[in-house]
Amino acid sequence: MRDLVESSPPSSQRIPRATWLGNGIIPLLPVLACFLGGATQKWGEAVIVIILGFYLLIQPPRSSLGAPINWILVALALCGTVAFLPAHWFFQPPWRAAVIDDFAISLPSTLSPQPWITFTCLISFIAGLSWLYVVCSQELELRAARFQLRLFATGVIALATVSVLFYLAHTAPSFWINEPGFGPFPNRNQTGDLFGVTSIVILACGQDDIRHGKKRWVLWLAGFGIVIAAVIFNFSRAGLVILVLGSVCWMVLFALHHGSTVRIAVGLSVLLLLATTILLAGGQTFERFHFRGFQGTGISSDFRWLIFHDTFDLIRASPWCGIGLGNFESVFAIFRNASFNESRAIHPESDWLWLWTELGWPAVLLVLVGAAFLICKVFPLRVGTNQRFRLAALIAAIFFALHGIVDVSAHRVGTALSGMFLLGLALHRPLQLKPSRFNPVLFRVVGIVLLVSGFSWLVATRAKFALPGSVGVNNAKQLASAANQAHDFRDTIAVTSRALQWAPLDWQLYFYRALAEVAINRPARALDDFRRARFLEPNGFQVPLAEGKAWLSSQPVLAVSAWRDALRKAGPKRPGLYSEMWDNVAKQNSPEVSKLLEEMGLRQHDLVLGYLGRVSGATFSRGIHDYLKNDPDLKTLTDTEKLVLFALWSERGDLDELSRMVQEHPDWIAYAWLGLAKHAAAKNDFRAAYELTQQFGEAVALPRSSTSGSLEELQNRFYTNPDNATAYALYREQMQRGRTDDALLTVRRINERANAPAYFHFLEAQGWAAKQNWERAWRAWLAYRDAAAKK
Repeated sequence: MRDLVESSPPSSQRIPRATWLGNGIIPLLPVLACFLGGATQKWGEAVIVIILGFYLLIQPPRSSLGAPINWILVALALCGTVAFLPAHWFFQPPWRAAVIDDFAISLPSTLSPQPWITFTCLISFIAGLSWLYVVCSQELELRAARFQLRLFATGVIALATVSVLFYLAHTAPSFWINEPGFGPFPNRNQTGDLFGVTSIVILACGQDDIRHGKKRWVLWLAGFGIVIAAVIFNFSRAGLVILVLGSVCWMVLFALHHGSTVRIAVGLSVLLLLATTILLAGGQTFERFHFRGFQGTGISSDFRWLIFHDTFDLIRASPWCGIGLGNFESVFAIFRNASFNESRAIHPESDWLWLWTELGWPAVLLVLVGAAFLICKVFPLRVGTNQRFRLAALIAAIFFALHGIVDVSAHRVGTALSGMFLLGLALHRPLQLKPSRFNPVLFRVVGIVLLVSGFSWLVATRAKFALPGSVGVNNAKQLASAANQAHDFRDTIAVTSRALQWAPLDWQLYFYRALAEVAINRPARALDDFRRARFLEPNGFQVPLAEGKAWLSSQPVLAVSAWRDALRKAGPKRPGLYSEMWDNVAKQNSPEVSKLLEEMGLRQHDLVLGYLGRVSGATFSRGIHDYLKNDPDLKTLTDTEKLVLFALWSERGDLDELSRMVQEHPDWIAYAWLGLAKHAAAKNDFRAAYELTQQFGEAVALPRSSTSGSLEELQNRFYTNPDNATAYALYREQMQRGRTDDALLTVRRINERANAPAYFHFLEAQGWAAKQNWERAWRAWLAYRDAAAKK
């Protein structure tokens, strides 16, 4: 360690030239990581770790960044290893006791509940610290530093170009897994972050070429336009904010630094052009900027703030040193109260909170202090030191860190390497660092570790090996799913049991094992594993829904118990979920479960319609009777639900009972009129039936009559060419002259056609009503209703 903190070399010492290897690999490695789906999948990260390991073996850092930074980085690495210390040395949170005592989950004695997962993440963390040291300790000539920044910016422009082309062609590489369909990252915010911070460097590259009179600035301008297009297509607010505010900061600081009125005017013109372009082309991206979160219920209604709230609850219930790398997702699920949602939260929506949760507050403090030391090495921004490039890189790095408050770009390999690269290239050079004999040895050892780890991850991912750690756990879940589908249940139990030694808080492993245990008739063990799975994944309804399906054929009572939990968690999806349960019961033909589902449906207003829509006759009448016992005035039903209820009653239920109930509740007539009309028609009171349709039925949209002429002209035209418009005009004219029989003959000729408009049946009903032939008027109205429903 003594060699890491020795004093600076004399100024006469010659600065070594960066090799072609460093000038190529260092700026392009972050671009490659971003291209490989952001290296968010373990095989992509393995490729990056292998390349970094080779680089550390061939060209390790040979200089020391100084004692403060060295000790800070060592302390950060030690923060990651604290999780392997005995848990009883630290505060014991209640959730850990619940896991062990209430659910009999066997946790290791270490502070980290999943030390193998923590170990895998620690390797990634050390790789990130090594990368930061590499880019910050480069002894670069000014020309080499400019070359690296230009090469990085060119690579990102190429990535943006490819992203736009793939988006327009509606295709993408198979390893680009993202919901919005744009860019390499699964999350649009990381894609936006990359393009946003790079746009600031692109501006510096273009300005430098303008200053030197090189026509290459046109290419940088085109590249800047491509990045703007990529940000717009990406629909990311974060990317747009970073692009605009970062560009504004760089232009303003650059203009103020030089104090030139011309430069300030040019900068303002460019900013105005940029704002105009975004306003005109922003489209949906710009529309995503709204302030509804600051109205009514306030900003706390934003789901991100609810995640923050629950994350602070987890932090307060954890030791000062955190819960260990890689454990946030598994433990946080237990703490989701304010952010209760069926979707699983895999991170806290903030890099800083994520770091705080897993490594504790000392790690956050160390990062802040270390960043301050490195930023101090950026100054002074004197002329002749690449000050324009370094200012752009510094602003980009600062915006990257600020974005980490509300996103997790620093936890994604591609963007993390990019952010650290920009910070490293912002440092004032020459660095005048003292050579260290210890650093090459240390980083070569790290390089060997990264090579072994990277190759292990890559091979294990491809060959589905049981490698301890996160790779092996993912492989085990895939193998368990395949084994269950192949009905190889004992293999499922063996695979999941082994993986649970590495990840005892992974709900999916318990779930797969429980399914297999049900299949081989081990109900007690299956019930325990299902309980563990539901505890570790308490928010989503899919787990208890699938559990109910598994129990349906053998343990109907347990199936209904699980389904009750699923309905409790389903929220607005409850009616659809209830219908899905009935579909499963119909396949299994389980009378016991049917009875229990019926009882659930008749006691809950949002489920009763799903049940009544499946029955008819005496069963329907009994269901209505039972439901009205619980809610005699239908106060729990909305107006729409009342309409559906009475529509079902008029089609499937006892109309005499309906008529009697409406007499007791006259306000129901607005919803039950169709059933009452059918009841009246059944008693041959067709006039009352028809009048109910006219009083409460929906208004019929009739066409505007654009055809005019005398009655004789319309008749001749209709007989010559009996189109709909002429028929409608002729009908109106005949009705006005009291020639009802002729009008009825006109509309009946149209209604005889296969594709006659529905409103002609309604006109026929009006004609029969004018003749007071109420039975035919009622039947014509029914024909109109059927025809309108088919349209």
